[in-house]
Amino acid sequence: MMAEHGDPCTGSEANFCMNGGTCFKIPSVSTPTCVCSANYEGSRCEQFQLFSFSRDSEEKGMIAAVVIIAALIIVVLAVVIYYSCKIKRNARSQPKPEEYWRVKSSSQPV
Repeated sequence: MMAEHGDPCTGSEANFCMNGGTCFKIPSVSTPTCVCSANYEGSRCEQFQLFSFSRDSEEKGMIAAVVIIAALIIVVLAVVIYYSCKIKRNARSQPKPEEYWRVKSSSQPV
């Protein structure tokens, strides 16, 4: 890797890399460069990278998002259907507007 492009660090620069990283001095770069060991990253191998079992985590995230959106759509549809049935039920139980104004005629003459 980097060994082909630079020389191993010596002296005080030998401890430049952390967590078992290998230090190299590249002539065109003013600071030493590190080749990090497994599970470490960063310019000096200072950041621990957690091991992940999932290589396709983006795909699983997309599936989870689709499932959540589908569940929300189902809940919204259920609420709309419930209230529309409730409104229809209340409309059937109330008398029609023309029945309010109808005057009952008396069958006996005065």
